[in-house]
Amino acid sequence: MTLSPDPPGRARWIAPLAIVALAAGLCAAWWNSRPPRPPAPPEVNLDPADGVIHDALRQAGADSAAIKTRWVDEIPGFDLAGLDSARREIFVRFANAERCTCGCGYTLAACRVYDSTCEVSSPRVQSLLDSVRAGQIKSAAGTRRRPG
Repeated sequence: MTLSPDPPGRARWIAPLAIVALAAGLCAAWWNSRPPRPPAPPEVNLDPADGVIHDALRQAGADSAAIKTRWVDEIPGFDLAGLDSARREIFVRFANAERCTCGCGYTLAACRVYDSTCEVSSPRVQSLLDSVRAGQIKSAAGTRRRPG
């Protein structure tokens, strides 16, 4: 009995198919040997629209408006030593009555306490101090009074 020879193109395809199968096996082995990916970090909701900040302040017993308008006697970074008691009172009352225009919602005095780097309140407080020193503001009538 004689064996019939392989058809002419069949033997040519065995070697490339064996190489492809070997490469696929090596890729699968490499893929399975990699360490697992760490789990994704949990999502953090940074959207203040959910009222998180308001809730935290409420739970702490703090009212945001009360903090932003609290009375401040000593305004950091401004020397009031040259003012007599009447002018000092005028300056402090105005600083505790006027709002900062940077958008923080604080009075000028409170903004200087809570954000000493504010580029808006510093020149406004300095201008107020200069006006009081020069006598341009002589009365604090109609402005906020010291509580208590």
